[in-house]
Amino acid sequence: MNALVLGAGGFLGLNLVDEMRAEGLDPLCARRTRTNVIPLRSRRARMVHVDLDEPDSLVAAMAGVDVVFHAAGHYPRHSQDGFGAMEVGLRQLENVLDAAAAADVRRLVYVSSTATVAASPRGLSDESDTFAGAPGLGVYHDLKWYMERRATRERRFEVRVACPGACVGPWDLRVGTSALVVAAAHNLDVPHPDGIVAVVDAADAARGILRLGTLADAPARVLLVGGNHRLHALRTALAERYGGPPPSPPIGAAEAIALADAEERRALREGGRGRLSREIVDLIVHGVPIDASLSARTLGLAYAPLADTLDRFDAWARRMRIIPPLENVA
Repeated sequence: MNALVLGAGGFLGLNLVDEMRAEGLDPLCARRTRTNVIPLRSRRARMVHVDLDEPDSLVAAMAGVDVVFHAAGHYPRHSQDGFGAMEVGLRQLENVLDAAAAADVRRLVYVSSTATVAASPRGLSDESDTFAGAPGLGVYHDLKWYMERRATRERRFEVRVACPGACVGPWDLRVGTSALVVAAAHNLDVPHPDGIVAVVDAADAARGILRLGTLADAPARVLLVGGNHRLHALRTALAERYGGPPPSPPIGAAEAIALADAEERRALREGGRGRLSREIVDLIVHGVPIDASLSARTLGLAYAPLADTLDRFDAWARRMRIIPPLENVA
């Protein structure tokens, strides 16, 4: 199989490249101009320059490729310009789909999000629980819904969709989904709402995405989640793990949304990042418990326990000096 990984230099992309290498595959790794390529170079990865806003670069990168793994979907860094986020995300996705058709790609695995999973009257939500329209739960949720809907309507080649939960593991260099873990390791008490967080080991998510692309008989859409956790209980457990004080009680959903919006506006004025991002708040407040048994059954996944996932993350994060060394932990 000749494979191209879009977003190979990102958190999930690097884990996917590692899983592919472990299976004896040597993927072509797409990189943007401003991508940190040191992790890819350390793997001696084959790289190609790609810009999702440059269709010709996409067609050239996909020449001779059987399967494209699209882990570079637009991620809005703030929620203050919903129209702009929709325009960028859908335009770039259309460029990817058109390029895949032009290059005669056989299959594309599109990496979406559990933000597209609706609440279920049965309790746990599975692949059948979908929103009839844009969920209206924030810019991130709506963008991911529109992008996933467009991907699943593609008919020029086969599209399969992976919806991973909050990934935790090595190579989260931008400290995205691992931010709460890092905060706990530094004994920081970050304001937070309560809600359901569906967590998955990044390696398990990558393994599921890879198998979705390589198995001849696989579902068209799968949810990749290792476990469901109440956020405040999880933060309490993390505080105990890293020897810090227990977290403050959670704040209400409306207060959390207002705080996130204010922090995003401040960050836009002053630069840097807000203490709390709106998409994270929306994911927590509107999170639903996930039943990922379909992916375990059809893709042969055995999801790692959270403690094992945290052990893997800790070992990497301490080596990268993202969290304190063990001798500094109480």
